[in-house]
Amino acid sequence: MVRQWFQVLTTDRKEEALATFAHENINREVFVLFKGSDGHDYIIGVNEVIGEHRKGDKEVTINQDHEKIKHECLEPFSGGGEIILDLQV
Repeated sequence: MVRQWFQVLTTDRKEEALATFAHENINREVFVLFKGSDGHDYIIGVNEVIGEHRKGDKEVTINQDHEKIKHECLEPFSGGGEIILDLQV
């Protein structure tokens, strides 16, 4: 299901997805799927952010769809994060 969703984001709904970048201060979003040595599949997502990152607008349909897919397909492994290194030129 995740592969299919990302395929939709890069084709049929690409312009809609890219339109959310301005609100979120994102230049690029990359997701990598790999198989761990334990046999499980893992996905890592990275955003290139300009300035301060803002969460997606919850009123925007594609953001609602994206959240639904994440909740259906991805098992959360933490309740949040903490920046422990932020190097910048």
